[in-house]
Amino acid sequence: MRLSFRDIMSADMTELDDVAAAWKRMSKRFGELRRDYNTHVRGHLAHSQWAGVAKVTFDEVATVSSGEFGNAKSQAEGIATLLTEAYEDLVARKKALGKRVAEAEDDKMSVDGSGRVTLDTTKLNEGERLARGHDPTFASALDDKVADWQTAVEAAVEAVNEADAAIKKALMAAVAPPGSRAAGMNGFNPRKVDYTPPGTREDLDRILKDYQVGPDPGGIVGYPRNWILRAALFSTVTVTETEADMLDELGLAGLPAFNGIKENAFDTADARFSSDDRNDDHNDAFRHSYWNALMTKKYGAEWTEKYTIAHEARPGNPAEREAMDLYNNEVGRRIAQAHPDASEEELADLVEKAVRGGDMVVIPKGGGRLAFSDQVGPDGTGDPTLGAPEAEKDQVSGYTDSGGSGSGERSGAGSGS
Repeated sequence: MRLSFRDIMSADMTELDDVAAAWKRMSKRFGELRRDYNTHVRGHLAHSQWAGVAKVTFDEVATVSSGEFGNAKSQAEGIATLLTEAYEDLVARKKALGKRVAEAEDDKMSVDGSGRVTLDTTKLNEGERLARGHDPTFASALDDKVADWQTAVEAAVEAVNEADAAIKKALMAAVAPPGSRAAGMNGFNPRKVDYTPPGTREDLDRILKDYQVGPDPGGIVGYPRNWILRAALFSTVTVTETEADMLDELGLAGLPAFNGIKENAFDTADARFSSDDRNDDHNDAFRHSYWNALMTKKYGAEWTEKYTIAHEARPGNPAEREAMDLYNNEVGRRIAQAHPDASEEELADLVEKAVRGGDMVVIPKGGGRLAFSDQVGPDGTGDPTLGAPEAEKDQVSGYTDSGGSGSGERSGAGSGS
């Protein structure tokens, strides 16, 4: 759920710091429990006369149990550190929002409890009040100033929401079960998960590392899969098997609307951001994000996330391009969720604003890394240089490439963006 201006301004951030302290105490207690277990249970029986199959089994279980106390200590300590870092970042972002409000009020604005900015006419002097009523140019300049401050306040609110989403993701990773260890899905996860404040260089490195997806288990298939439909359409594309399954769920009647969304994303991107090849640049960033926003509006965020992850799960996708597309897809879904009543044109405006404001990522010249979309201009983007995380697989012969991740090519159902 998105935090509103009112939510942020009324939030007591010290509660998060209190929770961090509780996790720190828990970590200490798990360490004490491990020492007690090793001394009074495992250690005591280790020097006993007990022998046989049961003793061997006990030793195996005791080793796991002792290890789990240690893993629990590490997990609690890691979560405590994560929460402390999150607390400090949220406090700073809330403070930045309060500073924007104070600056707006000093500039003759009024900011209400919902974050709406208006001109405070009581702060105008007599000459300014007269000019506002009789000079259209002066009145227009005041309106522009109100709009600028509204944008600044909304950007500060969005910064808090970005941090909130990043904290949630980090916490989910921190409590994820280890799975492959001796204690299985019920074990503690000792792996430390760092919180990286959104919008930093460290965040770019995190995006490049975390926003990756493995190849679809079913590989690449031709679509439509039904030979009668292939013969009737005279055109087919390659998609991942998961994409094909989800497109089948839409049915023949649903494919025209799906393809219409894709065409809309391409056309609108071309109208707002010129591009030579539609790859790795601001046109590409807008297209993926707007495509996701439109699909979220029609199909919901959950379906859209599942489909677009499947769409990027093509073998041979360069790491920078995959991270760029997955991240920008997520931004588009978030925009649509935050503005459920927005029209397609309004969503396009919001996505364009996000691209120009640096909320998206692009691939800078030289590749090998990502850059925020306000850090480089259209001429400063380039081609990816990092290899794919996995080996390239053979394409399915006899089909048109669906466009894949960031190919900038249009084609039929499933080509996406």
